[in-house]
Amino acid sequence: MVTEIQKVAIYARVSTEEQAKEGFSIAAQLQTLRQYAQIYNWEVVDEYVDEGISGKSVKGRPEMKRLIRDVEDERFDAVLVWKISRLSRNMLETLMLLDKFEKYNVKFISYSENFDTSSPIGRLVLQIMASIAEMERNTLAENVKLGMKQRALEGRWNGGVVFGYDTVKKELVINKKEAEVVQLIYHMYADGKGLRAISNYLNKAVYKTKRNRYFSINGVAQILDNVIYNGKISWLKFENWESKRRKGKNPNPIIVEGKHEAIISDELWNVVQARRKSKSFKQRQSNEPFLISQLLRCPDCGQGMVPSITTYTRKDGTKRKHRYYVCSDFHNKGSAACKANSIKAYEAEDTVIKRIQQFCSNKKKLYKTLTEISSTSAHAIKRLNIELEEIEKQLKEIEQLQAKYMEAFEKNTLPIDILQERLQKVSNEKRELEQKKNEIAVHLSSSDSKVIQPELIEMLLEKFLFVYKQTSRENQKQLLQLLIDKISIKQTGKSRTIKNIELEFDFTEVNISKTFILIHMLYREADNETDYPQPIPASDNKIPPYLQQFLPLFMVRFPSINPVSPVYLFE
Repeated sequence: MVTEIQKVAIYARVSTEEQAKEGFSIAAQLQTLRQYAQIYNWEVVDEYVDEGISGKSVKGRPEMKRLIRDVEDERFDAVLVWKISRLSRNMLETLMLLDKFEKYNVKFISYSENFDTSSPIGRLVLQIMASIAEMERNTLAENVKLGMKQRALEGRWNGGVVFGYDTVKKELVINKKEAEVVQLIYHMYADGKGLRAISNYLNKAVYKTKRNRYFSINGVAQILDNVIYNGKISWLKFENWESKRRKGKNPNPIIVEGKHEAIISDELWNVVQARRKSKSFKQRQSNEPFLISQLLRCPDCGQGMVPSITTYTRKDGTKRKHRYYVCSDFHNKGSAACKANSIKAYEAEDTVIKRIQQFCSNKKKLYKTLTEISSTSAHAIKRLNIELEEIEKQLKEIEQLQAKYMEAFEKNTLPIDILQERLQKVSNEKRELEQKKNEIAVHLSSSDSKVIQPELIEMLLEKFLFVYKQTSRENQKQLLQLLIDKISIKQTGKSRTIKNIELEFDFTEVNISKTFILIHMLYREADNETDYPQPIPASDNKIPPYLQQFLPLFMVRFPSINPVSPVYLFE
């Protein structure tokens, strides 16, 4: 095997706990593996370092992902690690990685275990070692779980941040100021106040959460539902949190009397819980969709605007509902977080359509705007090429610096520790530059200087307006979501109106599917045809006539690093 290998990749990993407890430092791993490669005269093509990251899964390990990509690109003959557990602590993932290596004729070498995968015996040993690594991890995890379960059964806190308490020597101690806020929340709710009213009151009174943030409706609800305030400890409310999150709710969690002091009495707790159960359902306020709820932006905080319905009673006793869009921060956290900035729903929705109509009818402005977009795209591509040239220059300088350091190493003019530190630094800089270079190259390869044909956009908007007028409100909402990027509003006296509407004519690969769905939906609605192909076919003779005319749009490629400016529809 040794004679077959010419180029190797070094992979090193250490978790925070391992580095602290066991001394598996990155520097130690890299130094050892570099020396090992030098002994066999192997060229180290690249080094891949995941620092402070667990080996439980490949997910969340950017350098391992990069290593896999380079394996597929056949950049080297072998992967060199200090220990098999550096590769992964999951046996299944370890074997999957090995299968990937084998598929591309890349060998795997472990320095500490002194084996390789080029022989059946070596692979058997590897499987055994991988099994042992996973068993150690599972055993450790199980021991931790058992320990935490036992603490919970004893009524002890297992850690974490909880409002109303401080953690002192792993035990909960009441924070008096925060406890007063908790009691206030419970008393207000027991007196009939709603979640929004409570959060609004707290925020106006300048009360803050443990993390110095505003109280939200959900935050207040969580405080009201947490048994810890009643002097109890709950454990395993959710199972398999890492994979299932809140979907893994446990029907039989552990709830026992805690060792900590309660903030809320049994009497008050029972009153609150009885009301919580009676309010556990939420009536739907309206079946009529709000067309632009995901597009409107608050003029003060920039957050999304959400639907709101108010009801008032006429003199004759009949009721009437008013539909508004309001700031989501105001809706969830009250007036201390932001203003309502409410805008009448029907007026806002009508204004959006009128602006699109005006833009479409003003042919001169439409063509001018689209020409400017194409010019901006060409300029962005030019800037990317300039940036690429600068990176190439920096890479040459780094290579020269590396050569100087190696010369110093040969002449023994620098201490080895200083030399290693400097080489590591320039190696990291080189890796970052090469990564950026590759990113720019990818963007340039998928970009061009083709211009948007204004007549096609004009045709698309005209079709949009035609279909919009005759389709259902559900479809109207979908059409608007496909065409518009975002909408901002402005204050005019006491009322608010639409300020800007951003139409983003971006036909990059990311947004092709979105544009295709829009076109497909427009012609399906107009022509009542339902059997159009979902993906874009490979051959023109299979493409429906309605789509063929728009194909030039899909050939336009804007660089996503410098995305095209949106189209602004001004008042």
